Order: sequence, then C-alpha cells, then structure tokens
Amino acid sequence: MADVFQFKPRTEITAEENLRAFINKCRDELTVFGSELDWNAYVWPKFAVFAKLGVTMRKPTPEQLMDTDFVEFAKAYFRYQQGHKPTAAKTELRALRANESALIQVNGDASILGLSIECLDEAAVLTKQHYSDGAAYHCGREIERLAEFVTTYHLIPANLKTWKNPITRRRDITRTGKEAKEVRDKKLPNEIALNALAEIFANDPSDNRDIFTTSVFAMLMSAPSRISEVLALPADCEVTEKDSKGVERYGWRFFSGKGYEGDIKWIPTVMVDVAKTAVARAKKLSSEARALALWIEKNPDKFYRHKHCPNVSDTAPLTMKQACQALGLVNDTRKQCTTSLFNRGLETKDGVHTLNSLWVHVKERLPEGFPWFVKDKGIKYSNALFALNKNQLHGNRGCLPVELHKPTNNFFNNDIVTRDSLADSHKNIFDRHGYRSETGERLKVTSHQARHLLNTIAQRGGLSNLELAKWSGRADVKQNRTYNHMTEYELLAMAERIDTSKTMFGPIGGVEKHLPVTAQEFNSLEKAASHVTEYGFCVHDYTMSLCEKYRDCINCTEQVCIKGDSSKLERIKERLVRTEALLKVAEKDVEEGDAGADRWFTYHQKTAIRLRELVSILESPETEEGAQIKLRGNDFSQLRRVVQKKAGESISNNNSSDEEASILEDVTKMLGGGIG
Repeated sequence: MADVFQFKPRTEITAEENLRAFINKCRDELTVFGSELDWNAYVWPKFAVFAKLGVTMRKPTPEQLMDTDFVEFAKAYFRYQQGHKPTAAKTELRALRANESALIQVNGDASILGLSIECLDEAAVLTKQHYSDGAAYHCGREIERLAEFVTTYHLIPANLKTWKNPITRRRDITRTGKEAKEVRDKKLPNEIALNALAEIFANDPSDNRDIFTTSVFAMLMSAPSRISEVLALPADCEVTEKDSKGVERYGWRFFSGKGYEGDIKWIPTVMVDVAKTAVARAKKLSSEARALALWIEKNPDKFYRHKHCPNVSDTAPLTMKQACQALGLVNDTRKQCTTSLFNRGLETKDGVHTLNSLWVHVKERLPEGFPWFVKDKGIKYSNALFALNKNQLHGNRGCLPVELHKPTNNFFNNDIVTRDSLADSHKNIFDRHGYRSETGERLKVTSHQARHLLNTIAQRGGLSNLELAKWSGRADVKQNRTYNHMTEYELLAMAERIDTSKTMFGPIGGVEKHLPVTAQEFNSLEKAASHVTEYGFCVHDYTMSLCEKYRDCINCTEQVCIKGDSSKLERIKERLVRTEALLKVAEKDVEEGDAGADRWFTYHQKTAIRLRELVSILESPETEEGAQIKLRGNDFSQLRRVVQKKAGESISNNNSSDEEASILEDVTKMLGGGIG
C-alpha cells in the first residue's frame, strides 16, 4: 500500500514557504502511483497528463503542457488527493487545468499563490465552455474543493472558503419535444442491434470473441449493471435462495462501482435462463486462465504444463521449436521460431532455454497486481469470471497458454461500437455477422445503454424508486431520474391503463382501520410511498420531492380517504364545521373591506367545498366499503407545468398535429387543470 501522510501547515511561516514544503513532501515522501514514478515527467502513464485546458492528446506538444509556475503544485495536489481518496474519474485534473488557464488570463502568470475569487470565477466560466453540463458541474465542485484546500492548509495568502460552485447540476431529462427524442435515441439501445445480439447469443456462437461479447451483454441485460461491475464478477458469483413465499430466486453476488456496497443483485424470472447460460459460457471461456492463475499461486517456481507443453524435464535444454511450444508462440518453421523468440527478447538458439528459465520469463510478464484481479473486492485471477489468456479473443494471434489477460471496459465496448476512423480494419460483432440497420448503416450499442433500458423498463413497470436504486447499485435514488426515458405518450398510456373505478374509488390495499399499521401492510399498498395522515393516507413520494402543500392535506390531490373509516370521517366533519365558521368570519371581513381578507375567503371557500364533497362520497351508500377517494385538484407539479406549456404551444401552432394537441390536452385535464 502506498505511503500517505496528512499535511500539516505551519502558521508561523508564509504561504509561499508552506506551498514549497507541501510540494516537496508530495514529491519526496508520497509513493502514490508507485515509488518509481517519474515526478518530472508531464505524462504519468495510466494516471495523468499535465496539459493545458482543452488538450486531449495523451502525448501533448511542449506548448500544450502546463505552465512551469503551476505544474509542480498540480502534480503535488493531484498525487495528494488521489492518495487520500482515489477515484477512477480523477476530476482533479479538470479543476487544475481550468485554474491554470484562469490564473494566466487574470494575473498574467500561473502561480497558484495568485489564486483569488476573480480567478475562481473565471475558472468556472472556462469550465462551462470546455465541458458538458454534467462534467462542468462536477469540475466546479472540484474547483471549490481545491479552493478550500489551499485556504485550509495556508498554501496561498488569500481566503477563498467563501467561494461556492456557481455551476448548477444538469437539469432533469425533458420527456417532450425534439430534444427529449434526441436524448432517448442516444441513451437507449437500437432495437435492431439488440435483436442481433440476442440472435447471435441464441445461436450458441463458437468463436471466443463472440462468446465473450454476447455473454457479457446478456448479463448486462439481465440486471442493470455497469460494465466494470460485470467484468469484475467472481466465478462463484451465482446465488440461489428461497424467498419468504418459498419461491426459488437466482442472483449474483458482487460489489457496485459507485458508492453502493456489495450486495446480491437478483435476476428477474424471465431472464434467469439467459443469465445462467451467460455465466456458464463465461466460466468455460475463463477456465484455462483460472487454472493457470491457481497453478501460479500454488506452484510459483514450477512451469505450468499445459496441453501443448513439450514433455521434457524442467531442466532439459530445449530446441527453439520446443521453447516456442512451451510459451505458445508460432513455431511452424524455424524462421517463425526465430522471429517469435526474438520479439520476446529471448535467445534464438537451440539448447539455451529450459522450462525453468522460461518460467522466470513468464513470471516477469504477469499482470500488474497479480494474483489480484480486483484487489479492493478480494477477487483473484484464479476466481475471476472473466480472467482470460493473452490473445485468447484475438482473431489473428495465437492464444498464449502461460500468460494472463484482464479485459477492460474499452476492450468489450470496442466490439459493439463503430470506429469509423479505422474504416474496414475494425469490424465489430455486428459487422462479423452481417447485421445492418434498415438503411444499411453499421450497427452499434454501448454497455451503458443496457443499464438505461432496464431502468426505463422498471420505471414503466412501476418499480419503486428505492428498489430501483438498490437493484441498480445506486447510492442516491435521485439519480433514477437520469435513467428514466419514458416519453410523454408512455406517461399518457400508463394513465389510460389505470382503472379509475379501482384507483380513484377502489381499495388502497388491505390496510385495517386501526392504527398504527404494520410495515407489511404498507408494503402491500398500491403506492410504494404511503403514510398515515389525519384524514387518511398520503401517497406522495418524498424521495422525489418535499411536500409542497405544508400539510394542507384536504386541498392536495395526493390525499386518499378510505370509505368505512369512521374515525377519519368524524375528523373530516369536524374540519368542515371549523372551516365553515372561518368562512363566515372571512366573508364578514371582506364586506368590511379588510386587507387580504379576500384571499382567506377564497381559500376557506375552496376547502369547504372539498370537505363537503368528501363527506358526501364517504357517507354515500353507493360508495363501496374500503374504497379510496382521491379528489381532483390543481396541485402544482413540474410535469403539469411542462404539459400545460406544451399543450398551449401545440394548440396555437398550426404546424402541430391535432393528435398531439389532443393528447397533451387530455394529459393536462388528467392532471387536474385547464389549458387556457
């Protein structure tokens, strides 16, 4: 584990001296990214490129590198933060690049000592110009974090703790209009591509690359997962348990990739057979690699005897052909043997190699971190579902039986996307099997599109936000909104499918009239979010937004009353008596010309009308016992505002279709408001 220290500034010395001490300690004492790290290099392979804002090349030109006045601090800050809280995104680099550019524009030089509120404001402006909305927001947070850091540790003379990120979080997805359609097309997979992958998977492919790609994608379609999570699954991930009703359930045990702890991700019944097949194929594909890894763990000093290994003693001199056979290299001719060994940096002579000497060479080529496949999750290569042999999935190169390979996210995605820059030299799985779009274009999908699709399907099916977040391995339920791509027409269709005789006047569930109710009773309610109120039940989902009525339950459309609950009916009647008394007082005040009395009169009048309606319905012999009563109203909601606006535009716009205008008007009315 890398050495990490907590920097402690000295208050009695200047910011410049503290800054110098901070840089020196990070350079000389930190071992984050390895003790052999070349501090002076502008490119830290696999970790960072210290280039100016807007530069995306991995090998920038000299003029594209960070200013010398800034780069030493940038390296120290980046190394320090990654040591204390390592992240895959490494957003510190974006903040550093934005700050460097801002310092030069404001001060004329890039010294971090000149950082000020004005510089931070300029950095935020530059961030919005160079990054997408979502990336800009997170970069702004990192800029705020950097400002707090240099102030707290007295690395600059100014106090910047008052500065806050001015970049707002990306707004929720709009489900109406052209923009919404473009977002859905981008986030959701192409149906033809999905069907193609399903067909290839169903045909039981024999090619290793096809097996790998289709198995991984089948697993992505079985449960909403990130590609990194699937590729990091252990070989023994499968779990089978019986639920409370005795029904056998199938799932995978794994760790999530973003903040959510390890858990079992259960597979929907309809996908269980597909999921099991995919895992079985992956196990078979990785069996030899896992066997090799286990052998190395148990026999680190003895050559692995694979099926093509020459049958000789470990110390016997080998011919070049035998040496190539042992390593799995091309060996059909003597010239091929010479080339194969030369490319490995090995002697190209007979009798100079033994299995023991070649084993030393093999162990030098083990993957970084071996035996750990994913160390923080406790998964070794010997138990990794997707541990592979080197070149095992390569179409033109022979598989190397004594070398291991860890497939990356990009390795998988490269086989399902198009790379137009490579023209015909890159063929994805669709190209290899001759699948094209209806217009003849090349097909492509991404691993994350499967996650978006499953989340949208779950939303369509009414899965609660809490359960959806848990199923997706998501720490924040608010993030569900980003993955919900239901259209305005789907929302309307859901509303039309509702049986109003059951939902507006039907039983809310098997809840007894007495209080309190049990957790099991609440879980059986039609609405996932439901709690007891003074007059019945509130079905507002507080994971999505706070109460906007401030307990004005009578005038809320999310208030549900139950026919037959006598205690609640008496409270409603008592409220009606009080409201009618207040209405008379307000009416008198209006007649006397008291300021503001008209608003109170209007409110009490509306409340009295709704109370009378409730009493009438609850006492009516035609209302079924146990029925739920939910009065319509004009509650504010973002959806209503969007729909009303869109409806108005559609009706006034001569180019809009009558069908669309009609649909939007129906939705608006359904929500309890007019469109005038």
